[in-house]
Amino acid sequence: MPLNIDNELIERFAKNLGKAKNIVIISHMNPDGDAVGSALGLYNWLQTSFYAGVSVPTISVLLPHPAPLDSTYLPAANVIVNAVDSMSECEKRIHGADLIIGVDFNNSARISPLDNALKAAGAQKMLVDHHHNPDTEMFHVTISVPDLSSTCELLYWIFVQTIGDSSINIDTARCLFHGINTDTGCFAYANEDSSLYEATAALMKHPINAAEVHNRTFNNYSIRKMEILAFLLSNRLKIFPEVGFAYIYIDAADLARFDGTAEDLEGLVNYTLMMQPINVGAMVKETDGKVRLSFRSKYTFDVNVFAKKYFGGGGHTQASGATSPFDFNTTLNVLEKNMLAELSNNTAQQ
Repeated sequence: MPLNIDNELIERFAKNLGKAKNIVIISHMNPDGDAVGSALGLYNWLQTSFYAGVSVPTISVLLPHPAPLDSTYLPAANVIVNAVDSMSECEKRIHGADLIIGVDFNNSARISPLDNALKAAGAQKMLVDHHHNPDTEMFHVTISVPDLSSTCELLYWIFVQTIGDSSINIDTARCLFHGINTDTGCFAYANEDSSLYEATAALMKHPINAAEVHNRTFNNYSIRKMEILAFLLSNRLKIFPEVGFAYIYIDAADLARFDGTAEDLEGLVNYTLMMQPINVGAMVKETDGKVRLSFRSKYTFDVNVFAKKYFGGGGHTQASGATSPFDFNTTLNVLEKNMLAELSNNTAQQ
């Protein structure tokens, strides 16, 4: 069934857009396909549909970190400004905006180092997201549907309810499909909501070339990334078949051996779930002076709860993440000890 959003929220969303003269669209750190797809999907829809026939406001797309290479083919990707390369320009645009729209994050900590600028900005602020516990205090309008497949799917339904399905052209459709495809792992992650498939079917009425999107996203590893993956599977993989858990880990020294970057590690956590007895997988990585964790689950174990409980993170039931408050080795110990305990208890209760 179609996703129905509260009409009052849609009206406030449209009203704020109607008054805006300078819009900033912003998404989260270490952006993934849903972050870039939702930001650019919104940008293209505003440019070609919402403001069609009228004066288009100034619209900026800002990210804390550069967009991943597999997203750079998307329409209007060239407009993105990132804080790593242009921090002062990002802050300038945030302070000059009269409307800021956050997509695909639930609190300001997820857009560091642009969080202070967002907090200080006097603009109207709107949030469109699909994660749990959105910061409703910071935003004047929040459209949040936790555990929806992706923010790109949520935007599709917002666009339909605001103007109609005809307002979505090929450029917007390609961006939204990219985000849906990546955030669902090419529809592999459990999601039984019919709204996902209705939205996808509508987007595919456009000649978006779904096979090309898939190849750019999932069949586009660099040689370096494959070499890192081979090293990790051979040397940095720990398996606990008795409780159905496996994790891989890489510290800064390992990454430097390959002259690797954080982007080279994106998606590698999924390899932990490819083993038949493994139901929960994790990856621990030390990049940019921080220790980050990614969690994935096949079935009922809620990695969102685990990430929040032990590392202050969060996300979704079957896909979550965190920035560890501990050093690298302590993080490994905390992860292994508590995951084994939780899974052992979970098994005993079944």
